[in-house]
This record gives sequence, C-alpha cells and structure tokens, in this order.
Amino acid sequence: MPTHPIHERISPSNRSVERALTILRAFRPGVGRLGNAELAERTGLARSTVSRLTQTLAESGFLDYEVATGSYRLGAPVLSLAHALRLDSDVLDFALPVMRETAEDHRINVGLAVADQTDMVYLESVRRNRRELFRHVASGSRVPIELTSLGRAYLSTLSASARNRLAAQLHSRHQDDWPQVSAGIEQSLEEARLGGYCAVSWQAGITSIASPLGLPELPPYVFNISYATGDFTRRKADTTLVPLLLDLVQRVRAEFGGGARALMGR
Repeated sequence: MPTHPIHERISPSNRSVERALTILRAFRPGVGRLGNAELAERTGLARSTVSRLTQTLAESGFLDYEVATGSYRLGAPVLSLAHALRLDSDVLDFALPVMRETAEDHRINVGLAVADQTDMVYLESVRRNRRELFRHVASGSRVPIELTSLGRAYLSTLSASARNRLAAQLHSRHQDDWPQVSAGIEQSLEEARLGGYCAVSWQAGITSIASPLGLPELPPYVFNISYATGDFTRRKADTTLVPLLLDLVQRVRAEFGGGARALMGR
C-alpha cells in the first residue's frame, strides 16, 4: 500500500516553494480573501516571509491583490490548474458515470476524494439525497482526515509508521478530545481491515461509508457513499450500499490495477 511520504527538502529554493504552496493551501472554500497577517497566523510562517511570497505569487498571477481591503485572493491560474487536473483524471473519467448511476438509482450521495496533507479533497461529489439534508459538497471541498470515513479509509492504506507521523499532525487539532478521536480511528481501521470499508457518522443525521482505491501507482483516492441515517438501518446499509461501494472500487481497481494506465496524467 502507498505511504506517500513527504520528501525531505534540502535546499533554500525547495523551502521557498514549499512555503509558497503552504500559502496557497490557506485559501479554502469560504476563506477566499486573506491578508498577510491572517496568512501568517494560518500558516505559521513569519510575517516577512509571507509578505515576500505573496508579492511573488501576485506578480506571477497566482494571487490577486485587492487594494481596498489589503487582502489577497486566488488568481485565475489556480482554477485553470484545477480544471486541468479534473479533465486529465483517468480514474474520474471512468468512475463518474458509475457514480452518477449509483446516486440516481438509490437517491444517495457518491463521492471521490484524494488525500492532501491532513485533509481529504473532493474531486467530485454526485448529490442525489432523498431528504435534502446534506450540505453542498463541490469539487475542491475539504474534510478532515481524522473525523471522516474518507480520511479513515485513507489511513487504512498507510504503514504504521506513516500513520503515526500523520497522527502527530492530526493530534494538534484535537487538544481536548484526542483520546476519543484516536479510539474512533482505531475502530475504523479495524473495520476497514475486516471488511474493506469503514462507516462514520461525522455530522448529525448523516452516515458515510468509504473504501480506498489502494493502488500504489495512483494518488491516494477514496470513494464514499453518504446517506441520511434515518433512511437506512445499519443492516440495510450493509446489504445494499456497502456492496455498491465495494463494487465501484473493485471496478476501478480492475481497470487501473494493471499499472500501464494507472497514472494521473497520461
């Protein structure tokens, strides 16, 4: 299984790139405009470093500066890169028709996400819920690894050492309730080990089941199905939704598991 380690940076130029990417990552859905002070707080970088890097990113077009507010927002090249990623994803091209069919037939939500540091990022989410209870999830939405079925399914693909390194980062978000969160993660890991998927009720009234693609040649993709908890008993979900999820994952594995086509970009 892939561990996707963070490679060691040894040169100042590499550190500058890493810090610039940290700044770009600070912008998220709902956090569209940030000033240097806010960016310094969110990234942990020195204010002088942030100021230098935001100027460079603005000059290159990756950030736009708003004089009236003294804040930055993402520039158009970022959207172009995201669009290119989605269009060139063989996995998404293959899986999306099946995701749509599954969502339509069963009035559920089907998603595909990939790990990015301490979050899972949705590449696509087909929303067809029955009760209109679910929040809108668009491509690019992020959810925390440690609290979601998507994230815990991803954790199940990591080696123990890689999982422990990531857990140290996740711990910082849960200073008061880490024992409970950690216990939930362990329960999900055991569930994934036994059945190939895990189920988590992260938000009130919603249950999500997720299964990892787990192909070493590919990024850390995870598929999920979410549904209103009141619409499915656990037994009904186990007999109807779990087979749908595992079948979707198996079909993608069969398509890309040979290695020749298992690349994000052809």
